Amino acid sequence: MKIFSWNVNGLRAVVKKNFGEFLESFSPDILCLQETRLGAGGVGEMELGFKYKYFHCAAKGGYSGTAILSNIEPVSGGAVALDGHPDEGRIVELDFGDFKLVDVYVPNSRTELERLSYRENSWGPDFRNYLRGLGGRVVACGDFNVAHSEIDLARPSANRKSAGFTDQERADFSKLLEEVPLVDVWRSRNPDRKQYTWWSYLGGARKRNVGWRIDYFLASPGIVKNVVDCAIHDDVLGSDHCPVSLELKF
Repeated sequence: MKIFSWNVNGLRAVVKKNFGEFLESFSPDILCLQETRLGAGGVGEMELGFKYKYFHCAAKGGYSGTAILSNIEPVSGGAVALDGHPDEGRIVELDFGDFKLVDVYVPNSRTELERLSYRENSWGPDFRNYLRGLGGRVVACGDFNVAHSEIDLARPSANRKSAGFTDQERADFSKLLEEVPLVDVWRSRNPDRKQYTWWSYLGGARKRNVGWRIDYFLASPGIVKNVVDCAIHDDVLGSDHCPVSLELKF
């Protein structure tokens, strides 16, 4: 089973660029998307080449949004809204029997860190509680909007107080791994490797590989033995993020 996750930074734009080529090259069984930026009215009209499509659109059109596209029929699932949080289309969950798959787009703390407190004190604890309630066979993937360790970004010293690398966000991610618990699958298999999943559009960052690893596959410890491969596909263009993948065998 090949699962891909990709923050497409606007699904319509990627479909017009290289989406078909990407599907042809990798043939994912399941594709988790973040930042689809679709309104609810624009979902049904899109032909995306998958048998099953589950979207979670933000109340505000053109913002956020997640989706899981699958050629494997899930047992159940759909859009998930955390109680007490704004309807920003951030989670889709599907039950595939052997595991539950969660596609998430974690809130960005923003340039001036105006959402840092919300993320640390509200979203973070509630998201951990939600994952703990799923029963211990979980794969959570998506854009977590945090580089966990210094090795996960090209210039850690210059970004100590930047959104995505604050002490608070990194500590919150550590709690996610420890308290749910979950394993950062790619890092567990590549402990010393520097490879990134997001690059700013400014200053030719991607060409110079001045990037951040903020897109992850996290898995319950009991599922790690089923991992065949986990990869970052930094040669795939079309967004400011690149896809990441997880192959499982049950």
